[in-house]
Parts: sequence; C-alpha cells; structure tokens
Amino acid sequence: MDFLSEQDISDLLNELGVTTLTEGDGCVLLEMDPSKVGAKHCLDNEGCMPCGGDEDTRCFDLSPEKMVCSVVGAIHRIHEGRTIVVPVGKWRSVFDAVAFSMAEDEPWQEFDASATIKLNTRDPLLFETGDEHTLVGLITALMNDGESWEQGVFIIPVGAPILLHAQPGGPVRLWFGNSPLADEVCEAYTI
Repeated sequence: MDFLSEQDISDLLNELGVTTLTEGDGCVLLEMDPSKVGAKHCLDNEGCMPCGGDEDTRCFDLSPEKMVCSVVGAIHRIHEGRTIVVPVGKWRSVFDAVAFSMAEDEPWQEFDASATIKLNTRDPLLFETGDEHTLVGLITALMNDGESWEQGVFIIPVGAPILLHAQPGGPVRLWFGNSPLADEVCEAYTI
C-alpha cells in the first residue's frame, strides 16, 4: 500500500472519463462520464439512502449483510494487482471508522502507523497484488462501521474501466465501461 498524488492518477481518471464534483466541506464525489458508461449498477436496500440512479441504472435490492458480501465479491473480481482507493472526505474519517475492526490486520496496522501525515488529505491509496486481503478488510470494516457518507470511498481498478463508490451502510454504485465487464462483476451479487 502506498499513497499517490492526485496528479499520479489524473491520466487514469481522464481515460475513464471520471469527473469530480465538490460537495460540502471538501468532500469530492467521482462519477464516470455518461459517454464512457456501458452499464450502471446500484446495490441498495430500504435502510440506506436512495442510490440516485436513473432509468439506465440496474438496481439490486440486498440486505446490508449481502451488500457487504457482494462488494467483497466484486472486489475479488476487479482487483487485478493494482487498485486505487480515493476517499470522499479526508482519510482521517476513514481511518477513524475502521480503527477497531482493522486492529488485528497487521499490514494495515503497520501502514496506519506510517500514514499519519496523510490523514488530512484525499490522496489516492494504491493497493498492490499482495494487499487484496487488506483492501477487502478495509472496505468491509468501512461499510459495517462507518457512519457518514464522508467516510465513503471510490475504488478504481487499474486496467479495467470500472468505478465503484462504496458508502457505509450503502448504497454502492458501480459504473462500467462495457456491458460484458458489468455482467462478469454482477455475478458477485446475483449468486
């Protein structure tokens, strides 16, 4: 795991057609340009905020537990060695939300100890091949223990046209650059 600068991922975001929208106190939402989207999915339920999808969004009504399992399944399908995670707010709120649940994850604890200077930033975090277990643990802890939309994160696999927005408790929004990729990832939440 390593922090990158926003400049380091600007070409990837441009290639995917990802745009940014500033919300509230320095929170940033990402979205894939409609001209680059082959499919959109939303995982939600009665207990979470509406996903804000449109008639082109395929929605899946999942219990909170199934939603977390589905996101984990999707991560296993899209993480091909390099995945970037970008927070909606500052990293401090994310690290605070997952502190208890990630206390037993040794790689995370080592990283957490060295990440202090980055907690007040939104710098992208790169997860490499050996970090998949920690990535899954982080997202699981965040969805289960997080309390606000500012603690949400965007997940961008390097090499695949996908943007995933996971929020504590849901909804989870996914943008895909093509339909076959959407169908492959969809198997994680329709089984």
